[in-house]
This record gives sequence, structure tokens and C-alpha cells, in this order.
Amino acid sequence: MAKLGSKKRPIIVRVHSDDKAGYVVEECEKHGWSYIIGFETDKPEDISDLEKMLNPAKPVISQKIGRNDPCSCGSGKKYKKYCGFF
Repeated sequence: MAKLGSKKRPIIVRVHSDDKAGYVVEECEKHGWSYIIGFETDKPEDISDLEKMLNPAKPVISQKIGRNDPCSCGSGKKYKKYCGFF
């Protein structure tokens, strides 16, 4: 699948006003993203594609549990004695 904001998969937004469309154009041009703007007053505004690009989700970093660390279940026992290795 093509990357959002590319020519094959442009950012698609639905706006009601010229001001909002101008904001979308300004942000997309600043970052070099391709976009399509639709003026549809009978449907709610939707700029979620632009928001995804401006605020990308950060990956979740999990911590490794050591054998001698307390068990994550809250029992107070060591991981190796309770939930880890039997």
C-alpha cells in the first residue's frame, strides 16, 4: 500500500469553508504532501487524514521482564517463580 500523502494515496479531506481549505493547502504544501479537497456542506467536515500526518502515532515500546523482577500480576513473587518459568 502506498504511503499516505503520496501521489498514489493523497490526503483526502472534506471541508465547509475556504478558510479550512486554505489551512489544508498550506500544511500539505509545506510538507510536500499530495491532497484532494472536497467541499461538501451536507456532510460533516473530515480532516482526519491530515491530522494523522501531522500527529503520527508513536510505536509502543515494551519492556523486557527479567527473571528476578517482580511478577506483573502484583503477587509480589519473582517472575521466575510465579508466571515465568515453572
